[in-house]
Amino acid sequence: MDQHPRADRTDFPPPGLPIATAITAEDGAGAPFPPPTVLDPDVRHGCYLVTIRPRDSRFLVVGTLRIDRAAPDAGPDGLIVSGDLYRRPLSVVTGDPAAGGASGTSPAAAASRAEPPEPPLPPSPGIPVFPRGRYRSYLKGTRLAVSRPAAPGGRRHVTLDLDEFDYTQPVGDAFKGTFPTSRSRALRLFLHQVPTGSPAEPGPRFEGRVLDGDTDRGSVTLTRVSGFLRRAVLEIDTLQGAVAPRPVPDPTGTGTEWFDTVYATAGWELTVDHAESQVDVPVPPGIDAHACWRRTDLHALMASVRKAGTDLDAEWRTHLVVVPATMGCERGVMYDIAFGAPREGAATFSDDGYRSDGAPVYGTAEDRRQRDVPRAYLRSALHEVTHAFNQIHQNIETVADNSIMSTTPDVAKVLAKAAAAGAGAFPDGIALGFNPTVRNHLAHMPDPVVRPGGWPFEAWYRAGAPQAADRETFRPDELRLDVTAEAERVPLGAPVTVAWTLTNTSDTALPVPTDLRPEALFATLSDVDGSGRERPIRPTVISCDNASLAPLAPGASLRAEHRVFWSSDGFALERPGRHTLTVTLAWSADGVPVAVTGSCDLWVDRPVSDAENRDAALVLHPDVGRWVALGGGAHHLPEAAARLRALAGPAVIGGPAVIGGPAVIGGPALLGGPAVLGPAAVEAADVGPPSRVAEAFRRLGLLPDDG
Repeated sequence: MDQHPRADRTDFPPPGLPIATAITAEDGAGAPFPPPTVLDPDVRHGCYLVTIRPRDSRFLVVGTLRIDRAAPDAGPDGLIVSGDLYRRPLSVVTGDPAAGGASGTSPAAAASRAEPPEPPLPPSPGIPVFPRGRYRSYLKGTRLAVSRPAAPGGRRHVTLDLDEFDYTQPVGDAFKGTFPTSRSRALRLFLHQVPTGSPAEPGPRFEGRVLDGDTDRGSVTLTRVSGFLRRAVLEIDTLQGAVAPRPVPDPTGTGTEWFDTVYATAGWELTVDHAESQVDVPVPPGIDAHACWRRTDLHALMASVRKAGTDLDAEWRTHLVVVPATMGCERGVMYDIAFGAPREGAATFSDDGYRSDGAPVYGTAEDRRQRDVPRAYLRSALHEVTHAFNQIHQNIETVADNSIMSTTPDVAKVLAKAAAAGAGAFPDGIALGFNPTVRNHLAHMPDPVVRPGGWPFEAWYRAGAPQAADRETFRPDELRLDVTAEAERVPLGAPVTVAWTLTNTSDTALPVPTDLRPEALFATLSDVDGSGRERPIRPTVISCDNASLAPLAPGASLRAEHRVFWSSDGFALERPGRHTLTVTLAWSADGVPVAVTGSCDLWVDRPVSDAENRDAALVLHPDVGRWVALGGGAHHLPEAAARLRALAGPAVIGGPAVIGGPAVIGGPALLGGPAVLGPAAVEAADVGPPSRVAEAFRRLGLLPDDG
């Protein structure tokens, strides 16, 4: 298989993640085949519904197969094939390929029958969506061949070779599962074209067998369901006083560019849900919509206006909220954990914009609001939405360029150089498109990685702070990263502020990230506890459009900090004992991946009193974690507010439930109210002074302001 390495990449596909690249496509003579004629099997570009009926299982295997004849970097054959498979009980006979067994008999009853039930009905038109929990494996195409007929006028067959990578589902409340580093098996689909089942089907159908080596694993059907490769829905809600992005003229003069047309270039059918998208959403009480927004207020707004009953197992849906804000805050953000699952939403700020700061060259957009620069505004909104589909900055992955996943400052710099050579300047020269790397990620990454509610943001690129062999590191006499915690010892359940300082220790200026916060994506944090378990510490909000690379003078320093407590991977410091916190700054220096790393040790004390046990049990809850990650004041999280009021109130004892059990309640202020946690019968007692956990929350200003 031709991997087509790029001169400016050393880590594609990302380590540990199978991603389909160019495959071998040939006719019966072993040579690349031309586009099919009417006499050839019609292996057409698009998405195919896959149905496999294994010989030895009472579960169907269903999924999608993407045959991509429009991919950049696809090699001389111009073809990339990838797919995703899901388990589905044979008892499901609704005809809905996304169904998970809600109708018909149960999987247990079906497995007890002597004979399996009838196969499901033909699929509904369109690209199917399957439940995340039934994900089985990823398919990476390696070869597609069309046979020569055995006799003149005979039928030609299609052989499709696929590497299958079995998926291990995440455990508990986690969202990131794992793929093996090498294929689980090599499959061969031996297919022949058959008439379509109905006039509504938008393309050819194939039937055949699935072979695993010399073993016949069962029958397979491929039915083309769309000329697109994937589909998703975008909801846009606009606050009063804000202006949403709007379509802009296509530079070719042939139409307009909008979310749907831009995503179509990546093979996506992205539909803006006008029925659910709201305008003139009332400003929440007590909020100044024309100021910089607090994270907690923005989170509460998104949670209140998004489509009720959103089901990420039934549709790929992401949400964009539009608020005014003001100049100098940020042009947009993306939430990694907004409503309980990763990457469900983003925000864009219509009244922020392109403030002159002497570095980027914003041309005619300088000091203007986004709402007044439509092309740049749409690019910025597309950037945040594409973060929600788990795509990262190109100055981290490849090189900064004039594409959607480069930051606005980087695009301005690229266009400034282009303008000096006589090309278009910012903002008119902005290209509303994905570079080949991001385009192929969107089309061919495994479903769990890109779909909303799947893997946490950037989890596919590097886990925690790895020391990858293909990433060049700086020596301490070039760049030094010093990492410190606010204390050497902390109680179990207390948030800890960790800070890091990057210093240029060389005698020459070096290009480094201008923003070292985790939210800006150049910095990653991880924790290794005493048992050797490593856990990444991810930011809740992605706020990165102002981040770029700029020279750091000799002897100069940059600093950032992060409050370590909870992230999408759970609580970082939930076990007593020694912890090592590691920070890695990583970026691309003229196409070469580079990094600098620093660490510090921290000791987490065991609870030594009833008060410390009680308080640790109160705060080690995901909603309290979200409260802390949002900076406090998140009263739209009633469970968190109730627990923290209890933390601030008199000590409560009530048996085992206080010592880490699920039913812990607070002081008298909670009794009889809607947010009572646990049984009504509790006993208040004086168990000593406030614990160090409560003191830490009070010192950091994280207790409810009415507590």
